[in-house]
Amino acid sequence: MGNSLLERAYQVIDETRKIGIGHLATQSEPNGRKMAVNIRGAKVIPFSLSDYLMLMHDQRIIDGAIASIRENGFNLSISREFLHLHKTDEAEEILAQVFGNPVVVYPKTTLAHVGAIPLLVGRKDAVVLDHHVHATIQMAVDMVRAHGTHIETIRHNNLQQLEERIVELGKSHEKVWYMADGIYSMYGDVFPAKAVELLLNKYEQFYVYVDDAHGVSWAGPHGSGYVLSQIKQHAKMILAVSFGKGFGVGGGAIVCPGEEIKKLLVYLSGPLMFTGPLESTTLGGLIASSKIHLSPEISQLQNQLKEIIDYFYDRCDELGLPLINKVHTPTAYFPMGKPENIYLSGTILFAENLSVTAGLFPAVPVKNVGIRVQLTLYQTKKDVEKLLQVMNGIYRKFEKEQGFSIEETLSHFKG
Repeated sequence: MGNSLLERAYQVIDETRKIGIGHLATQSEPNGRKMAVNIRGAKVIPFSLSDYLMLMHDQRIIDGAIASIRENGFNLSISREFLHLHKTDEAEEILAQVFGNPVVVYPKTTLAHVGAIPLLVGRKDAVVLDHHVHATIQMAVDMVRAHGTHIETIRHNNLQQLEERIVELGKSHEKVWYMADGIYSMYGDVFPAKAVELLLNKYEQFYVYVDDAHGVSWAGPHGSGYVLSQIKQHAKMILAVSFGKGFGVGGGAIVCPGEEIKKLLVYLSGPLMFTGPLESTTLGGLIASSKIHLSPEISQLQNQLKEIIDYFYDRCDELGLPLINKVHTPTAYFPMGKPENIYLSGTILFAENLSVTAGLFPAVPVKNVGIRVQLTLYQTKKDVEKLLQVMNGIYRKFEKEQGFSIEETLSHFKG
């Protein structure tokens, strides 16, 4: 490949495939419970899916997608500047009820970033990236970097450093944008919404762009997400969301603080100008899922998941299991110390019919490798207990055979 970084990443990923803990296929049980299948064909309990409320098998969403494709065909391949399916308007109108503000839909959240950030961020602005912000936002920011916009990164969730940069950059730039995640997808820690809101009110030049892809559905009124469970959307806040996780459908959106921003994105957003519409099936599914989100059922589903989440974190405390973040979100991360421990623990977990996600280089730094667990309605408390007992055994094995130190391992995650 001629690139040592790429070669190392390739080797790491290829090793996970060879031992059967990466690049897996899936199949569904008759009751709709999704099961992962490793390369040896063994069914496992999924602790790796982000379909938090188990909606992707909901018959109402499936029926909505089928009805839409029968009515409109699979895809209308034309720029939104000229023509769009009426289902697009219907989806954006009902999603505006879910999120409480105007919405622009995109085929993917990545394309939402690509469409929004170059329009919102000017050459005379400055962008401050949280160190852990999602890679897709960083990709979109590179587009404005190429135009000469000032870009810098600060330490993760460091509000003191953020305020210092707002003050300093505000002296020479028109706007200072902070870009962050609502729920950080690897460690499950959260956006400090209330503290950032204070800064938005304090500094006129300060703006925020936050991706709440992993917060939608399981949190917030009508499943509007973690950020909106903490604060109302500020007039200087842009909210990006995903429907490919909790919503059980696909696609993404920008939730705008007002109609003017929506009009700007619809008129000039690159992915919408150059033939990037949502497929008819996705629009039909989005509308059906939105109806669920606007019904009392969403609170019932959220409460069911909350019981599983609370049980998981309470039992981790009781067993003394290390977690990088202890805020009760559906994403949890067990530190492993070194890549070899990922391979060993992954093999043990799959032998126990448990599917997890490996946090490996280059997704995380070499010393920050770990096991990511996604808590969803696909699991029961019995499943959670089985997982935690296996993880407890893995850590005891590491301590006995390697002299593994939890304290030393956790120290690599500080700062």
